[in-house]
Amino acid sequence: MGSGFLAWRREFFSAFDFPGAEAPLEPAQHLVHGAVAFARGRGFEPHEEFAAVAVYLVEPAGPLPIEFGRDGVLFYVAGPYDEARSVVIRTLEAAVGEGNYHYLLPMR
Repeated sequence: MGSGFLAWRREFFSAFDFPGAEAPLEPAQHLVHGAVAFARGRGFEPHEEFAAVAVYLVEPAGPLPIEFGRDGVLFYVAGPYDEARSVVIRTLEAAVGEGNYHYLLPMR
């Protein structure tokens, strides 16, 4: 790992009470690539910078053993900068239909 990455990792995890834990490559591949595929199947594309870093993670060799969603249903948790009501909910309704997902929005 480059020193730039190690410095970034230290800075990122400094906000937490514990350091980041290392993860084996295969589960990390399944988690990241599976999440991207899950989101794409519902009308969402990853951040524009994803392609530049995805080459370091490489596609998993076999099928994805991770199940996404919550209790078998798509579950969206809005981030602080998401356009949840105007974009995300509309996209979800177009992709999976009204009532076929659950969501959690921040209080404003």
